[in-house]
Amino acid sequence: MKNHTIFIILFFTLLLRLYHITFPVIGWHSWRQADTAAIARNFSQEEQNILYPQIDWGGETEGYVESEFQIYPFLVSLFYDVFGINEFFGRLLSVIFSVFTVYGIYLLVRKIINENTALWSAFIYAVLPLNIFFGRAFMPESAMLMCTVYGIYFFVKYVYEDKLIDYFLSLLFITLAALIKLPELYLGLPLAYLCYKKFGNGFISQWRVWLFAFSVLLIVGAWYYHAHQLHMQTGLTFSIWNAGKDKWGMIDPLLTVKFYNDIFFKSIAERHLTYPAFIVFLWGVLIKRKYNLERVFDWWLLGMIVFIFLAPQAHLSQEYYQLPFNIPASVFIGKVFASYINVSDLTTSFRKSKFAVTFLGLCLISIFILSFLRMQNFMKSETMDATVFKMVNDVKECSEKEEKFITFSDNNPVILYIINRKGWVASSSELNGQFIKERETKGAAFIIGEKSVLKNNEERVSLEKIKAENIIIKDTPEYFIIKLN
Repeated sequence: MKNHTIFIILFFTLLLRLYHITFPVIGWHSWRQADTAAIARNFSQEEQNILYPQIDWGGETEGYVESEFQIYPFLVSLFYDVFGINEFFGRLLSVIFSVFTVYGIYLLVRKIINENTALWSAFIYAVLPLNIFFGRAFMPESAMLMCTVYGIYFFVKYVYEDKLIDYFLSLLFITLAALIKLPELYLGLPLAYLCYKKFGNGFISQWRVWLFAFSVLLIVGAWYYHAHQLHMQTGLTFSIWNAGKDKWGMIDPLLTVKFYNDIFFKSIAERHLTYPAFIVFLWGVLIKRKYNLERVFDWWLLGMIVFIFLAPQAHLSQEYYQLPFNIPASVFIGKVFASYINVSDLTTSFRKSKFAVTFLGLCLISIFILSFLRMQNFMKSETMDATVFKMVNDVKECSEKEEKFITFSDNNPVILYIINRKGWVASSSELNGQFIKERETKGAAFIIGEKSVLKNNEERVSLEKIKAENIIIKDTPEYFIIKLN
């Protein structure tokens, strides 16, 4: 039965991620999904060159942006070339990667610990709420997580079996993980532990260790150097290198109690794991390590914590930066469940430890309920009643494809993506004559925005002034479209 259980888990993983699989890019984290979807569409429509990712908010430039390696939207664009542009293919690819991630966790834990722990770890990872949400989002996180798991898995195989094919497969997946998301270089910590276990104290002098590290850093460094040249050319960036200003290298957040509460309790404990799973996770951390390479999960967890401290502002801003934490955390949770509950013999498990099995059973039920409620909350904004969909026909009627738009939606590129136009994104505070005139000289022809983003009366007065000076195409209680004189 055990041999079939993993396939039941994988099928369940798939079903959980099929919700809204055909839905357009809208709702929670729509800004990040819109950028990724725009890059995929531009690969297909503009120039299918993976070295030159293009966003929609490049203004008068060609839109080439400094970013991570965009292999995920590039793969989506290949589907577009065959079947036509449809966000379904982006979501489907994320779902596939997520299912393979669950299977990779199973393979990894089975290799290091045992079958029962592997099944529980894979199952827990599959049902955690943010794993479900981002496992079907139009974002590269799902691909990155898959590469992370298989990068470690194949290196573990290499440690056990000493086959060069596993060494090079690990090198491939670790490199891809770091290309997709630069912070995945933290995987150097669990990999260093595995090298120590294979080569002993002299691992630092082993040529295979140096070849692995040098290859990853050379390839990743080459891409990010190239990406920075795009930034120098167009001025467009996803803020990868803003040390001390945006995502990483900031000390001030680390000196506040709020930071630790927001990251470790509100985000990791509440949103990622749910509190019942977090309690079991803490329990799992205390379980004695019994297997040869089991401490790789400790080093994996430590690497993630180091990443959190190196990039505190990034983690405060976006919870998806903590997604890799869920992989080793699921293993620690799985170890607790496996210690007391044998999937193939529940009766004997209950007889041996009634209290522990009852407590874990209640935790499991609570995880299901909380995951369902959280997913319901995350996805409630995925609706076809969203204002942006009401703009599309008006935009098509009043403008040509090549005309550029200024969008006011708190710097969210989703309007540009949905209306399939290029231009600029702005915040409501920039709703003033000078900002608009500067863009008008660079080719802006229309202003479009949602009135819900206007924060105060001053911004509403600015909008009325702009309307008075230009041509009103559409002015509803929800949105406005203005043609510049």
